Amino acid sequence: MTLTVEKSKIFGSVYIQISKSDAHRALIASSLSNDISILKPWMNDVSLDINATLNAMANFVDFEYDAKDCILKVIPKKNKNTIKDLTINVEESGTSLRLLVPIMSALGINTTFVGGEKLFSRPMSVYRDIFKKQGLLFDLQKSSLIIEGKLQADEFHISGDISSQFFSGLLFALPLLDGDSKIIVDTNLESRSYVMMTLKTLKEAKIEVFKHSDNFVEVSGRQYYNPLSYTIESDWSHCAFFAVAAALAGEVTLYGLDKYSIQSDKYILNILKYIGTSINYNDDNSITIKKQGKINSLDIDISNIVDLAPILVVLGATASGGTTKLYNAHRLKYKESDRIKDLEDSFSRIGVNIRTTDNEIIVEGSGFIKGGRTISHNDHRIAMALAVAGIISEEAVIIDDAESISKSSFSFINDFKSIGANVILN
Repeated sequence: MTLTVEKSKIFGSVYIQISKSDAHRALIASSLSNDISILKPWMNDVSLDINATLNAMANFVDFEYDAKDCILKVIPKKNKNTIKDLTINVEESGTSLRLLVPIMSALGINTTFVGGEKLFSRPMSVYRDIFKKQGLLFDLQKSSLIIEGKLQADEFHISGDISSQFFSGLLFALPLLDGDSKIIVDTNLESRSYVMMTLKTLKEAKIEVFKHSDNFVEVSGRQYYNPLSYTIESDWSHCAFFAVAAALAGEVTLYGLDKYSIQSDKYILNILKYIGTSINYNDDNSITIKKQGKINSLDIDISNIVDLAPILVVLGATASGGTTKLYNAHRLKYKESDRIKDLEDSFSRIGVNIRTTDNEIIVEGSGFIKGGRTISHNDHRIAMALAVAGIISEEAVIIDDAESISKSSFSFINDFKSIGANVILN
């Protein structure tokens, strides 16, 4: 799918879709319960990543969707505790894979995970080492992962500077074991807010975790997941694209966001304030973001907000002089693409002066973007950031592989058009 975006004037409002991260966690916790759970708001057209988790958990539960009230009812299957072998297609969802691996092992289910080849080239050494220590099968191939054997209670030492998803996966799995466990993070824990989201979901399911510090928790075994009546947050990561579009080219009012959320990417508002954008918190809990003059360059540690990197490149390119530096960016190498290298390629093609190292992204601000034909490297966040760049580019921005956007959103293009973006789909 080719997406062409031309210079646009932005004005309107958007209800921000549900958080991918929160939805994954809510689906898993509710599916591990032995009674009916209610998740809201829900929509039929969720992202491909969320669908990967939903389809995986459909082995254990039935789902009933109420379109009128936007409710998803999660109903346990009678035979859910008799499953011994499964094949699960996680498509291209790293979150689904990393959360489900220890859970399936804790349940004693021999599982073959299949999906996109690029997914299985992403780091899995944390789990590989745990399975090896316990004498369990962990057979990682180019396009599959086979695990066999039941995870045992233990003291789990993990690295925190690759992905917090390993920490979260263990947090979901360890309450199901017969004994008590500890998780010790031996390096600095990055993206800790996602671990906090997991802990919030576990608390809703009445699972007890004893958190001694960001790097050390104890989890009792022999616990049972209670049913949830759970409200899924809107997605601050997704909101960032519309917020930046407003900061560059007009005004947008955003609905559905919780300004007290623990999602780290709500930091986009602090960034926009710094560069001189008008931000107003309205009485109806909406947030209005409005362009205000020239944009300042940035110098930001993104270790806890790595998903904002693509849209921050757009801000850096449109800054009126000065160098924008995004540092502590090394984990971007392990995303849907090598997001450091691919950001440089994608944005260089549309005239952005960008260079990268293994740990930094440097953008020279010129106040404008030339535009032209480019690719997203099948990375949804790069594709959406390129689309936002198109609204202020001298020439149209043409993205040849824009189908990647559906990995995180089926509504982005329609929502983008609704606020005035000049968009052509081919």
